[in-house]
Amino acid sequence: MGMDFKSSLLQNFRSSVVEPLLKSIYEGEVTHSLLLNTKKMKTEEFEKRFPNVKKHPFISNAYLYDKDEYEFGKYLLYDNGVYSIEDSAAMMVNYFLKPEKDDIVLDICAAPGGKTIGASLMMEDHGVIIANDIRYPRAKAMSQNVERMGRGNIICASNDFVFSHQHFLNTFDKIIVDAPCSGSAMFRKNPKAEEDWSEKKVKVNERRQRELLNLAYLMLKPGGVMSYSTCSFSSDENENTLTRFLSDNPDATLINLEDNPMFYRPILHPEAVYLFPHLFPGEGQFIALIKKPGHSEKTKKTIKESEYSTRKYKNFLEKYGLIGRSNEVNRAKFYSLYQHFDISHLNILRYGVKLFEMRDIYIPDHHLAHFLTPDYSIPVKKEDAQAYIEGKTFLLDKPDDFYIISYDNQNLGFVKTVDGVAKNHYPKGLRRHFD
Repeated sequence: MGMDFKSSLLQNFRSSVVEPLLKSIYEGEVTHSLLLNTKKMKTEEFEKRFPNVKKHPFISNAYLYDKDEYEFGKYLLYDNGVYSIEDSAAMMVNYFLKPEKDDIVLDICAAPGGKTIGASLMMEDHGVIIANDIRYPRAKAMSQNVERMGRGNIICASNDFVFSHQHFLNTFDKIIVDAPCSGSAMFRKNPKAEEDWSEKKVKVNERRQRELLNLAYLMLKPGGVMSYSTCSFSSDENENTLTRFLSDNPDATLINLEDNPMFYRPILHPEAVYLFPHLFPGEGQFIALIKKPGHSEKTKKTIKESEYSTRKYKNFLEKYGLIGRSNEVNRAKFYSLYQHFDISHLNILRYGVKLFEMRDIYIPDHHLAHFLTPDYSIPVKKEDAQAYIEGKTFLLDKPDDFYIISYDNQNLGFVKTVDGVAKNHYPKGLRRHFD
């Protein structure tokens, strides 16, 4: 029979650390936090609307909140992609990694997409992020999150890089390896996670984590940086995995992360940090940064223009300010990405902003409405917004055409007017009662 969770902690940490950690896990309050999409709402406006939120200690557009006071997951602002709900400790991966505007980024285990969305916000929709998950259903749910948040520089994919990594050697400036783990940092949020924990599961994950790190390192550019993170407090999945990785790749180095009383430094590999819930306001995370030696130039922005973008749909692209982006047809769908990326060896679900499907009569996609600012919309009154969210029609005195409608300075989606009636194009799966 394997070791239990408490014994595993005592084997790897001092009792002075283990006791407050266990107390926090089993008696502490679950933290709730969100990351604000500042393209859709400025921090000043958000803080004015929700004055009792608390600012994240490190991230300017992130907040902690009391779920009994604010049920952010139920608000229309959530549906409109104004914020992403995720753990405040997990957000720190991007804080340390610092993805930049002109980076080509891979998030190799991306679902449900929180770190991808955080990176996209930091990059201000520039560059390219490949958001990948090997499990297709999880990748599909992630793609829906990207659509909801209206992000324009993300390619959603579902690949096993064991088979395709050779096509992406030395390709990415930054790589996020948020590895599958035993999930002990999730015990407070999900009691079933503790029931599922075992020493055997830790060992199985450790082997997979090492494989992922080695694959990712091959795809990292010389001079590039990748993050390694887990939501586990097991050193086998954290420090020991790093030790084995560094043994496999002796040229790799760990970047020393900044000091702060909220961070716990492991004895082995003190360059990395644990975010323990008794020290940091979050559920927990282990984070390390790995650098590859050398130097590579940033990938130059290239645009791929098809006959559709230069001829048939040029007016459409001009109407919505999409000229200058890489507007391409993939698998009978028309997409817009900040810059071109070769996806011939990727199984993709989304290539940037989906514009529409290539049919005789095209219908602008919901993603485009969420990507664009309210400058491209027609504001509607509350009762019309309510009818729209509930899937109903309403009167709109405009010439017959497609229009984006907005409410409360947030784009809701497309309608098509026919004889002064706005026909509803809000996705059926999103329709609900308007609060």
